[in-house]
Amino acid sequence: MKIKLAITLFFIAMLQYSYGQEFEIVRETKKLIDSRNIYLNGGMRAEFGGKSRTSIKFDLPPNTVEWYYSFTTTKGESGNGNLNLAIQLSRMLLDPSGLTSIATSRVKIPEGVAAADIFLLDQRNMNLFLQKVDLNGGTFLQYPEGLVENTKQAIVKVDDIKSGTWYLGIKNPSSVDGINISIEIVAVTETRKRVAKTEEQEKAELYGNLGWTNFENGDYAQCVEYCDKAVAEYELGWVLANKGLAQLMLDKETEGTETYINAITLVKKQPNPNRVFKEIIKNIDNALKIKPELKGAQEIKSLIQAQ
Repeated sequence: MKIKLAITLFFIAMLQYSYGQEFEIVRETKKLIDSRNIYLNGGMRAEFGGKSRTSIKFDLPPNTVEWYYSFTTTKGESGNGNLNLAIQLSRMLLDPSGLTSIATSRVKIPEGVAAADIFLLDQRNMNLFLQKVDLNGGTFLQYPEGLVENTKQAIVKVDDIKSGTWYLGIKNPSSVDGINISIEIVAVTETRKRVAKTEEQEKAELYGNLGWTNFENGDYAQCVEYCDKAVAEYELGWVLANKGLAQLMLDKETEGTETYINAITLVKKQPNPNRVFKEIIKNIDNALKIKPELKGAQEIKSLIQAQ
């Protein structure tokens, strides 16, 4: 019985410890296929040598959240489209918004001059594709998210398929003209990394937690006091947001709004802003249940949702 109790207390302690840790989401690019140049004959000429279809194999790394391929085309056997897909995506990761709202139109691709078809395939269907079963009454299965047809250049994003071994089946749709295709494949991975905290940050969190405990107990003035002590140690966005909500509950709309504006600015610079904003909105919603006429709450909520 004592052993069971000790184990239970151990896991409770570990759970509390893990809740006390701060993590940030780190996104990185991993180049799967370096810029590769492939020449494909036209369909009719391929019967006399060369080929009009080929495939590229790639393995998606652990923690992939999305991956991209870009390509461009030139006529004839010569050509070298400089894609720089990995470099461009890596630069976008330096943006505080990351790739969460990336527009593929931001990726620069050299203009192509000849059409190509590209299919996303598993191994079985890659073999069927290379055997040209579709020209003899057969079919092969391809995944529409990775499909482009009769296209000269493109950047393609795939986020439904995030693991395993896959193939891009590449086809020259022209029966006569050969084409040169430059293609690159890049994955974006996402990992959680623990953020090292200073003594000041830890004190700020403790004061902030005390402030929120007082808020939940209805002592809004004491909440503001503890939040001020927290901010004196280290400025945390979520602590300022809690202070702002306490000020609204004390009918100090102007002060509360100003505090929230400072909180929003801080949260955007600190780890996991989306998660923190969701919690802040949840707290506002709960406060509105207690005090439906809470002045300034809806305006601040709309402001946060716009971030």
